[in-house]
Amino acid sequence: MIEDVFVVDATVHGFNFAPENFRQPFMHDVIRMTYHFAFDILHPQGDPRYRLDYEQFADLFKLYPALMEHVLFGESQIDAAIYHGVPMYGLFGDGSSPIWIGEAIAKRFPHRMFVYPDLSWTHPNPESWIDSFKDRPNVLGVKLYPADMVEGRCVPVRFTDEKRVLPLIERVRAAGIKVIAVHKAVPLGPLDRDCFDVDDLKGVVETFPDLTFEIVHGGYAFAEETAALMGKHDNVWINLESNPCFSLNHADKFADIIGPLLASGRHDKIMFSTGACGMHPRPFVDSFWRFEMPRGYPPLTEEMKRGMLGLNCAQLHGWNVDAMKRACRKDEFGLEGKALKAPWSLVRAA
Repeated sequence: MIEDVFVVDATVHGFNFAPENFRQPFMHDVIRMTYHFAFDILHPQGDPRYRLDYEQFADLFKLYPALMEHVLFGESQIDAAIYHGVPMYGLFGDGSSPIWIGEAIAKRFPHRMFVYPDLSWTHPNPESWIDSFKDRPNVLGVKLYPADMVEGRCVPVRFTDEKRVLPLIERVRAAGIKVIAVHKAVPLGPLDRDCFDVDDLKGVVETFPDLTFEIVHGGYAFAEETAALMGKHDNVWINLESNPCFSLNHADKFADIIGPLLASGRHDKIMFSTGACGMHPRPFVDSFWRFEMPRGYPPLTEEMKRGMLGLNCAQLHGWNVDAMKRACRKDEFGLEGKALKAPWSLVRAA
């Protein structure tokens, strides 16, 4: 918690950046770029507590799931989180964020960790994969990625694809899953820019009004188009993944990201997320809670921040927050008044 606010990180990942998991030679450069983005641009500068060297960052996977539990619930103000798989099987052998990590934590802390399994038509057997979700712990939604590498070329995964994508959505709905999250706005690797716009969403959100479509990284790019989509359609929500991290060192950028979303009048459909453990979440919860919009931008009030930090996500998924708080108070990490451990302390110990 931060002050009296129950905090949910709406997207966390257990990235597997081991070279043997790479399926494309350029992934070495992509991971170095990711490291630079996190530790040289977004993390607190001049504070060695939050600094990892590149080898430590690339090897975090070896310490999961214990590391993720500790970083989220022991070293930061995060009280609950949603683990997202990543279906980039043409870039990484396991898609890059295998859901077994989130599942292991969900079994130990079912009141803290929830799971969005990865899904794509490039999966070797997507129908059987969807059918397996009913037997997996705390599955709340699915996660799609807008492109993948197939036989050495970039192949878009668009919601306008009636042959390959829409049948998967139908099967997801038949399985009782009501939330479909899709990565947008932030490209990864040499994939086509057009894959990351939101132009393909309008038709599908109208075709499936009973499903919620969660735009992940919403506002980082195509902010006006994203805001218009959310403002018009009740079943479009925004997951800010990694965007709040700009509130620390790049306040003007964050204001430009969130300003159009706030102007839509639907701040109650915006969810906070850091993308941990790609970033350490602790400084960014602090900076978001303290953030003030520059003059001339739509206001970001304390009430709005409270919603974005946790209550909006709880509303989307129908959580009983009081019951979750009671369960958190009884586990090894606790809730109010807990003394936070040093950042990356399990990494230092290893």
